[in-house]
Amino acid sequence: MRARILTEKKDGWIDNTGVKIIKIFGNKKEMKKVGFSTVDEIIDDILKTLPLEFQEKIKEMTADEFRISQHFNLGMTIKNKYFYRNKAREQLIKILGNKKEYRFFDGDVFSRIVLEKLYEKITTESKQQP
Repeated sequence: MRARILTEKKDGWIDNTGVKIIKIFGNKKEMKKVGFSTVDEIIDDILKTLPLEFQEKIKEMTADEFRISQHFNLGMTIKNKYFYRNKAREQLIKILGNKKEYRFFDGDVFSRIVLEKLYEKITTESKQQP
């Protein structure tokens, strides 16, 4: 895996692979509360805003490369927006928290689950298209 080089822009950064990283730090009030009660709803919402170019880059990565490269990028947004600022968080915890592998359920575990499911959806859909 090659070193990541970031170039700062007005609204975030762009890394040496062309991936745009949006600034999410600052005033927490800028991030609206959401009410998604399933991981599928969250993934559908993410896919509405995820650029097609980035989705194509994801298809070239392994699941681990994607999850690791996005832990502090998209993973932070997932953790903050879809877990901590989610009105339906208790429902998500009930649905996902019963599994033994998620015994210590927090925002990081949640973002890992969503990143894995997002990767799976993006790479699976590309294989099913004619």
